[in-house]
Amino acid sequence: MKRILLLLFICATTFATTAAFAQDRSSSSKERRERVEAAKVAFLTDKMELTSEQAQKFWPLYNEYETKRRELLKAYRSGYRQDVEELTEQEAKARIDGMFTTREKELALEQEYAAKYIRVISNKQLIKLYRGERDFTKLLLQRLDDSRASK
Repeated sequence: MKRILLLLFICATTFATTAAFAQDRSSSSKERRERVEAAKVAFLTDKMELTSEQAQKFWPLYNEYETKRRELLKAYRSGYRQDVEELTEQEAKARIDGMFTTREKELALEQEYAAKYIRVISNKQLIKLYRGERDFTKLLLQRLDDSRASK
């Protein structure tokens, strides 16, 4: 019974947060990002069926991973918006090489943190994490589509 109530609370919080994210255009992007992150934590905690002890150990690791991943992608995307037509063939090749290098670094980072996560959660929970991340992204995109369609 507790599990069902917890699930209902997390779902309600997630949906309310994502709806607020879609509707509240006057809030700063930082506040919106924080609400989405809170909804993501609730969503993934439920999907992974984390105990409170696991959650205490897991979320600092996950946040550390996310920070490193964002920094990696930000460094790659620094010149990303440059018009492709302005690039020389050599610059385009360098951009493609950089993309593959970044993907390799991202995979290495993911493998490093998967090994760290396994010290805290089970292999099944790790699979649930990866699936939950995809499901959460789909949920956010659906909410965004719904909010755009209602305008």
